[in-house]
Amino acid sequence: MKSVFKRVSLPAICTLVTGAIFMLLLAVRMDWFQSPQLPDNAPKAAISESETWMGIYQKTSKIGVSHRKMSPTATGAVFSETTVMRLNTMGTVQDIHLQTQGELNPDLSLSAFRAQIKSGVFQFVVAGQVRGASLVLDANGRSLTFSLKSPVYLSAVLWDAADKAGLSENQSLTLAMFDPLTMSPQPVTITALGMDRIDIMGAWRTARKVSVEAMGSRQTAWIDMDGSVLQEEGVMGITLRKIPAEEAGDSGLTSGEDITRLVSIPADQAIANADKLNRLVLRITGFNIIDTERQHNAGGILTISREEMSGLSENYVLEPAVFLQPTALIQSDHPEISNQLWEIISETDSPRVRVQRICGWIFQNIEKRPVLSMSNALETLQNRMGDCNEHAVLFAAFARAAGIPARIDTGLVYLRGRFYYHAWNSVFLGKWITVDALMNQVPADVTHITLSRGNPETQMEILGAIGNIGISILEQQ
Repeated sequence: MKSVFKRVSLPAICTLVTGAIFMLLLAVRMDWFQSPQLPDNAPKAAISESETWMGIYQKTSKIGVSHRKMSPTATGAVFSETTVMRLNTMGTVQDIHLQTQGELNPDLSLSAFRAQIKSGVFQFVVAGQVRGASLVLDANGRSLTFSLKSPVYLSAVLWDAADKAGLSENQSLTLAMFDPLTMSPQPVTITALGMDRIDIMGAWRTARKVSVEAMGSRQTAWIDMDGSVLQEEGVMGITLRKIPAEEAGDSGLTSGEDITRLVSIPADQAIANADKLNRLVLRITGFNIIDTERQHNAGGILTISREEMSGLSENYVLEPAVFLQPTALIQSDHPEISNQLWEIISETDSPRVRVQRICGWIFQNIEKRPVLSMSNALETLQNRMGDCNEHAVLFAAFARAAGIPARIDTGLVYLRGRFYYHAWNSVFLGKWITVDALMNQVPADVTHITLSRGNPETQMEILGAIGNIGISILEQQ
């Protein structure tokens, strides 16, 4: 089967960055943290009734609202948090609904939780319960277990934990963060920046100013003397500010700027016929680019070479089994995935033909539409729509079900004078070969710049690139 190369239009490029935005907001408002080792005589946090409304702003546009409530119980506390965001991605305005409920122990550590993201027809649900030294998760029906070295904490008490650790101005504390949506542990560093004055709801307040650094991205928060969050500032001009309850409705929300273009990177020269290039040389600043089989970084000079499709091996299962296994988002063992796969390929197809047929089927049958949710293969197959994330997880599920190791590459791709954040795949056919099902490319063209690779949770590794990376084109061949 001959490879078909096609440059897609802007609306087909993925909403990876939009996903990063609300994941980043969740990293402050909704994630779970492992507590530091506190002295035995450290004071216990008092649990009191509290209710807070936050407005979410992109520069001056109010694009969302968040409502959080905590109530004491006989066994600790219960909490709930609901967030609505209206985002403009590639000219399409969509609402995201985020909801979390949980139970806390008397020391404020997490006992159980349920988190949900919903946008249009897509929905992702993850629930968890602490059982002894383990956190047992149910992610869209798939069970996962994580070992815990210490109690896990909701971010709402993160600031209190930092206070208990005795942080003074300019001192830092590093914690292990567990993110239930990416389902992967990440280190978080909190630094006390001293006292500050801030205007909230028309009144000047004295607050503790702290910074939070996670996954290469930094945020700043102002904490009231009673422990409540007054304001948070993150990447891309996203700010959360405390607002009165009467302003917390979502009827007045606007979509703000197109986030996909806002975070894209302008090219200093045009790239013509990208699908015909064999080699691209770039100067990269602001982010450490990884080496892969097709790209080599030497002192910030990145050379990307198009893979040769010759010399492929039929012995294609030599790579680590992790890229053949199903996951919560890549449900390669689900009957619907398997049944559809064998309508696309046959037993006699070679691995290369299987890859090309799977890629071509996804390109032809999955509508190219931005989706704001946790991408997973099964929902993508059922809904027959999605952006690059959906194309990538579905391709990975099909490939793994066909016995071909597949992973997800995340990075940048060139389109009409700019580099946009994007996701695609690589498969092992005796050697690793890139595949872009959204563009129907086997291999992917050399304007695909890989920033991270693995399973979907590794996508968060690129957060440090957003707003920091710079690209200059040195050579096109």
